Amino acid sequence: MYLSKPIFKRILLALIAVVTGSWLLVSCITYKDVNYLQQPNPDVIRYKDSVCFEDYKLQPGDRLSIVVHSLNEETNKLFQGSENMDGASGGGSASDLFTYRVDENGELLFPYVGKVKAMDKTLRDVKDELESRTKNQFGNCYVRVNLANAFFSVIGEGGNGRYPLIKEKLNIFEALAISGDLNSLANRKQIKILRQTQFGTVVKTFDVRSKDIMHTDFYYIQPNDVIYVQKLPSHFFGVTSWSSLLGTVSTTISLLLLGISISKYF
Repeated sequence: MYLSKPIFKRILLALIAVVTGSWLLVSCITYKDVNYLQQPNPDVIRYKDSVCFEDYKLQPGDRLSIVVHSLNEETNKLFQGSENMDGASGGGSASDLFTYRVDENGELLFPYVGKVKAMDKTLRDVKDELESRTKNQFGNCYVRVNLANAFFSVIGEGGNGRYPLIKEKLNIFEALAISGDLNSLANRKQIKILRQTQFGTVVKTFDVRSKDIMHTDFYYIQPNDVIYVQKLPSHFFGVTSWSSLLGTVSTTISLLLLGISISKYF
């Protein structure tokens, strides 16, 4: 089928207009898409419930680092010289020594003390229990209990890695900063957290742009959390600043001029 020059020109310019128009429409990323702690507006989810920080409750599989200190030098030698039988006899690595695993029954076995109920208890609860039971046998003791597997992970547009929980109250913004923050194509409207609970894995979805996120249970990261950041749908070319906008407009104009130049030869 033969096309006349005027018809060909119209088709060519129409195709260029459609392509460039679509490009501009899908590439526009505004400050509302990327800014944190935004005031409530129709585009940002508002969380009304107010939730206070809760200490992490221990679960089967958690490993605890436990150190006992006493004014009695013999007691210090006794506990500092003992190795975790769970790690030593179970084929564990050197990093498993002096850590104590919460077993499937929610208990940990501590030398000279015996089994201690740990599941659904906080680190403070376990510390108090151990201090009470060691006091009965060895006098006043100070027990330091830390979570040995205190890590969180980030995958997707927020980076890919496993990071230590450097403090007890680590919030979502600090966690994202540790992983390198979200890039311009990250979908901040639907950040997902995969969280292990005693009832199984729970997936929480939230809008990190909302100022009200500080009052929800999404705000603080818990051990073993996985933060999954999806990519913005249909945003292939990001316009996040004046320089990138000028670059997009310049490319669009160049494409139009190229099309017009080509059409002159037909």
